[in-house]
Amino acid sequence: MAPILPRTMKPTLLVAGASGFIASHLLHRLRDDGFGVVALSRRPFAFGNVKSLVAGDLGVDGYTELLRNVDGIVWLAGASTPSSSAGKPLAELDDNLRPLLELMQASVGVTSKRMVFVSTGGAIYGDVRECNATETSLMEPKSYYSAGKAASEAFLSAWAHEGKHSVTVLRPSNVYGPGQPYRRGFGIVPTVFHSAMTGEPVVIRGDGQAIRDYLYVSDLIDLVMAVLAQPGTMGTHIFNASSSVPVPLNQLLDLIDEITGKPVLREYRPATPFDVDRVVLDNSKACEKFGWTPRVALRDGLEMSWSAGR
Repeated sequence: MAPILPRTMKPTLLVAGASGFIASHLLHRLRDDGFGVVALSRRPFAFGNVKSLVAGDLGVDGYTELLRNVDGIVWLAGASTPSSSAGKPLAELDDNLRPLLELMQASVGVTSKRMVFVSTGGAIYGDVRECNATETSLMEPKSYYSAGKAASEAFLSAWAHEGKHSVTVLRPSNVYGPGQPYRRGFGIVPTVFHSAMTGEPVVIRGDGQAIRDYLYVSDLIDLVMAVLAQPGTMGTHIFNASSSVPVPLNQLLDLIDEITGKPVLREYRPATPFDVDRVVLDNSKACEKFGWTPRVALRDGLEMSWSAGR
């Protein structure tokens, strides 16, 4: 099957969620590699020579105009986490699903596009206790956030088939790195760093033995760029993006204590229904397909993140 985007071209990409943490790193790489970029954000922001757009009221007509001028999309937009989505299913529709569906509607009659959709791996599988989750593992969302990601993936599958588009879904584990802002309920690493700086306790749901794997942001960007370097083919293709290294939460906090030299107070509370006890992602499919491998060890990544934020 002929590629949707020839490898010899540097396409223009629409980056949705462009003011976010991961996107800020991606925009630098895309610019350095010569891609054209149209940045889409819910709020204005400044970045080099890209054009910033406010997406709040963009609607189908607005997306239609954008899609005429880009070759592909990297979708990083999102406004929730498992905890922030609790009790708010309609918020997932309004904040996360609706903009994506508007883009799909706008693409009717437009030439086939390529999309890289950044989903979630740390939440979409639910508890995976005896092995690492692969892309074929059962999805068992325990939060409205992860249910919204699963719904988005399903809609994208239909979109790819109906419009002959190419969709690569990346399911990252817990991404962290320099520039990740502290927002209550968003990201354990900036939350612990914030506690180290302020002396406020970290609230831990459960006993602190929940196991995750953590991916440094530049490793995720390397994978996105490796995906874009290969020709896209019609259909939906799913890859975990992870370090595949299991780390209990208490161990992560101990490591941050060592790095910061400021032991963090820990406040243990009962777990909630949307908490996942163990999920570690198998990254072998992405490694094999794209010749990619995570390069930044957890301690090194935490040290660089802490140094950058001081």
